[in-house]
Amino acid sequence: MSMTRLTSSQRRRGFFLVLVLIVIVVATMAAYSFTGLMLAYDESAYLAGDLVQARVAVESGAEAIRLLLAQPPDMRYDYGGVINNPTMFQAVNVSQGIDGLTPCNFTVVAPDLNEVGQLSGLRFGLQNESARLNINTLAILSENSETLLAAQVLASQDDPDAVVADDIAISLLMALPGMTEDVADAILDWLDEDEEARELGAEAEYYNTLETPYSPANGPMRSVEELLLVRGVTPTLLFGADINRNGMLDPDEQTRFNASVDTPGALGWAAYLTVHGAEANKRSDGSLRVNVNKSDLEVLYEDLLAALGDETYASFIVAYRIAGQSSAVAAASGGGNRAGGEPWSVDLLDQLDLSGGGGTEFTQILDVIDATVSIEARGNTTTYSSPFASDIVSMALYLPLLMDALSTQDVDLMPGRINLNRCPAELLYGIPILDEETVDLILEARQQESDDPNRQYETWPMVEGIVTLDQMRQLLPLWTGGGDVYRAQIVGYFETIGASHRSEVIFDATTVNPKIIGWRDLSHLGRGFDLSVLGMRSNLEMTLTQ
Repeated sequence: MSMTRLTSSQRRRGFFLVLVLIVIVVATMAAYSFTGLMLAYDESAYLAGDLVQARVAVESGAEAIRLLLAQPPDMRYDYGGVINNPTMFQAVNVSQGIDGLTPCNFTVVAPDLNEVGQLSGLRFGLQNESARLNINTLAILSENSETLLAAQVLASQDDPDAVVADDIAISLLMALPGMTEDVADAILDWLDEDEEARELGAEAEYYNTLETPYSPANGPMRSVEELLLVRGVTPTLLFGADINRNGMLDPDEQTRFNASVDTPGALGWAAYLTVHGAEANKRSDGSLRVNVNKSDLEVLYEDLLAALGDETYASFIVAYRIAGQSSAVAAASGGGNRAGGEPWSVDLLDQLDLSGGGGTEFTQILDVIDATVSIEARGNTTTYSSPFASDIVSMALYLPLLMDALSTQDVDLMPGRINLNRCPAELLYGIPILDEETVDLILEARQQESDDPNRQYETWPMVEGIVTLDQMRQLLPLWTGGGDVYRAQIVGYFETIGASHRSEVIFDATTVNPKIIGWRDLSHLGRGFDLSVLGMRSNLEMTLTQ
């Protein structure tokens, strides 16, 4: 057998062939890797573009809300309102995409209340910040609790088991699920200006002993999250089981925390609290209210005549400023709730000097109810009764006009009170002036749909006979039927792909041009809602055409 021996030149050619093959493989792998990288970059660029589009959809939703809030309340109502209006707030299309096949929408979602006033379910609209307890008003309420104590004691006389609270701020805080007295005291210590700790509270002496020491604010909070700095407040207490902050309990949250929407505190204290609640001192048509404590009584009379359209009403209010007495003052001095007297007539205003100014000021608009005016003529003093009587039929007629048109303060903005029409039941139960039975009646009444204009104002429980005039006088500084700061949870999303953006936006509509005063990006917590909830425009249009 013979063997063929390779020459050196043949061996070199074989080596170069192997080398070429290796280069080809490496080049192929490099090309493949480069192609994969470019495809990844391409997909990333498209995804980034989709995320930008989703964020722009949220911004478009915010601008649409600002445009709606720029309208007077009456006009907003004509558009369907801002509380539950799927036409304006569900699956609003912003873009159909470059190909016209990838629609991008925004939806505004809010937690709803069930029939007993508990947070449950969803609606499409805004949240009135006055439906929450404004933390920054607690220090003021605590300082003025003595003015409410008399009404609490009076209410407790008919109920030997009633507990009379000596601090309304504590009472409101204790209504929150899971709140304890020591945490409530610590919150008020954080808010008040002094350095003296309450009985169960905490001031700088405690916070300076922590591993990372800091000092309490001793003033207003800038956000609800600031409560996490207060002794005893934990993330679980503040946010509950609502991990993704969408205002409801998703199935995985219910499983993880073994909680349901009926579990007390399931959504945390953040669902009940705010730092933004406020009201504009304006009428429902957007015009300014008339300040009944205006010093120039001649101008006041003309303003009242234009606002109320009734000479009897306008003349009595001006006369009250000169020589009037409210029924509350008469009752306190032993004169009963209504002193009575001759009926008031417009002609009697001629016997009063409007140029001298008024010696009596209104503490609240309800002072005119059952009030009296005493006029001295020829050595005799005659007492005249108010045209604003306290019977339910009369109040139902004149109170919407008075509450809408008049104010006792010459201010543009009023601190946020609790909106009794939209707030959770817990906040109503926390008002010590009201017993549980009265709150139950209010909750039952507000379930019923009504076009009565009285329902727009905080006096409707009195008009419907649920609370008395004396109780309403005490409640007026605490609750309202309105509020002009709103919260919106806006979701921008695509119908056919998964990109989305979610933000929580706070709108201040107390001015002619509503301002955005808070913006929190929640996208890192996920979209928060299924497409079936957010809505698909194509499905909605198909439903509307059927």
